[in-house]
Amino acid sequence: MQKKIVQSSLALTAAAALSLGSAFFASPAMAAGPQKLDVQSDKQIQKALSEVEGVNAYGERNGKLSLGVEKITPEIEELTKKFSNVKVTEGIKELQPYAKNDLVGGAGYLVDSPSGGGVCSTGFSGWDDAGNPVVLTAGHCSKQYNPSTGAIKGATVVDETERPSTAQAAGGDGFEKSGLGVIGKWGFTSYGSGDLLSGDPETWPLPKESDIDFAVINVDKSKYNVKNGVTDWTTAKTDDLSTKLATDIAKVGPHTEGKIQKSGRTTGLTEGQVIPRSEYDFDFQNVGGYWVHGFGVTSPASKPFSQPGDSGGAVFQGDTAVGVISGGGPQGDGTEFGWVADLDYSLEQSGQSFNLQKPGTETPEAPAAPVVKDQTIKPNGDVKGKAAANAEVKVDWKPAADAGTNSAQAAKDGSKTVKADADGNFVLEGPAAAGDYDYTATAIVGGQESKPSEFTVTVEEEKTETPTPVERAITVDPKEIAASDFVKQDKAVNITVKGFDEGEKVSLKVVAGPKNVKGIELDETANADGVAKFSIYGTSASDHSVYVGKYDVSVTGANDTEDESALTGSFKVVADDQGNGGGSDDGKGGGDGGGDLPRTGAELTGLAAGAGLLLVGGAAVVLTMRRVKKN
Repeated sequence: MQKKIVQSSLALTAAAALSLGSAFFASPAMAAGPQKLDVQSDKQIQKALSEVEGVNAYGERNGKLSLGVEKITPEIEELTKKFSNVKVTEGIKELQPYAKNDLVGGAGYLVDSPSGGGVCSTGFSGWDDAGNPVVLTAGHCSKQYNPSTGAIKGATVVDETERPSTAQAAGGDGFEKSGLGVIGKWGFTSYGSGDLLSGDPETWPLPKESDIDFAVINVDKSKYNVKNGVTDWTTAKTDDLSTKLATDIAKVGPHTEGKIQKSGRTTGLTEGQVIPRSEYDFDFQNVGGYWVHGFGVTSPASKPFSQPGDSGGAVFQGDTAVGVISGGGPQGDGTEFGWVADLDYSLEQSGQSFNLQKPGTETPEAPAAPVVKDQTIKPNGDVKGKAAANAEVKVDWKPAADAGTNSAQAAKDGSKTVKADADGNFVLEGPAAAGDYDYTATAIVGGQESKPSEFTVTVEEEKTETPTPVERAITVDPKEIAASDFVKQDKAVNITVKGFDEGEKVSLKVVAGPKNVKGIELDETANADGVAKFSIYGTSASDHSVYVGKYDVSVTGANDTEDESALTGSFKVVADDQGNGGGSDDGKGGGDGGGDLPRTGAELTGLAAGAGLLLVGGAAVVLTMRRVKKN
């Protein structure tokens, strides 16, 4: 925020002292042409300027000394011939400080002294580091100044604020007290140095870094409140200048070239142009016989940037406070010149603390917005991001407008607050339904919310494998069995079917067989793989020959459609001298690997006395098959 003179001959005392031992002053005898003045040496500058009068502006930059004078005298002309790095600008007049006792005051407040009163303008309101209210203004408002001699006889006393409706900016004559009481007392004050009105060149002083026109009023907080901002004077008739501001001041900073504004009790709110350094190459200006550090402003004579009584007034660019009015006057070319004591420099030199918000009441700085990238996740996958360490992160989402057809679950908005870890990482569960979602994430630290971050989360549709359809099939094992084996419980004909629905009722019928064996039926429930298994064997071991013959079986399901055919198969029971005990209906043989199954069933009545009985049973087996219906 602070600004210093660049490569100035008015460098810090220690630096200046170091330069004296090695300073080199080139005399005319040592060279035929102009020499360079060692601008880093105060001693050499003093010697070079000892016979020069009428210097009203002074500046040094990049090894060049710039002097401003009202008229070039023979002495000054000789100086420019002697030194190639001395530049002289003619037409620079001595300025008079505003707030003279006979005519002017300050911007919005009165001052008093034994020799009379005056009026000045307030600059900027705020607080020092201790939280005390202060007003910044021009230093010469604090002095009893004699404009004829430039002599300062003592200090003024801060009085009341001026009644706004009577000020010259509002069309009045001014100098009328507001009745609100004395503002406060002077704190730090400084009005340059010099006695430049003296005609003795031997005593002509050089500017010092501390030459500023700057003062602080310590405000009586029992009578006044300080309010940040600069008035535009449009509410002066109401005697309340705080209700309409030209700007809120956000910071103190250096001035820049271009448009600049000022608010003061004489001319109100005005505009001017900062004079570029290339056109007015000076750091210090003679204001009433005293050096003042600052910068120049030009304006039309018909619309002056400042006038007497505007001293101390606020000079600003946008929301940046850049200075207070020091002095000014008309120029010969029909323009008005103003000199502004630069505020950042004045604060640095004075050591005065100044805050635009009362210390301890500042609003904490908002945290940085979370950093979250667009991401693609699986249903209920993790949504991840990064925020300030240990921040609360509020996350909101909704289906994107162009997401297409989402499920009912995706159509619902959502919100959740999670906590970032010590490294700032946060994670939360994403939506379950597929689709695109618009997300926002806001970090919350110390009750302050960040700006929201926007990102997109795409939930991929979960892919499931559709099992390969399983055709219904029947296996009979064995296809042929000896009668003596058929009547043994541990040997039977196993019939396995597949391709049914889980839990479906499956029915087996012996639809044809030897005439002396009654047909049978049995129901079984298909397992999770759509498989059911039946076993058939004879119960009349004393006359197993009665079972000899061919048997046809039919298997249907409770969920069968009209177009679905029953599964059919057959097996033979043969006489012992003919049986081979093997074979299966699907031609593969060897059964289905299901192993021995418990036999269940019931004895069935034969068609004639002594006829053999056929026992049937059912059991489920685990096979990785599912049923496919035929429609």
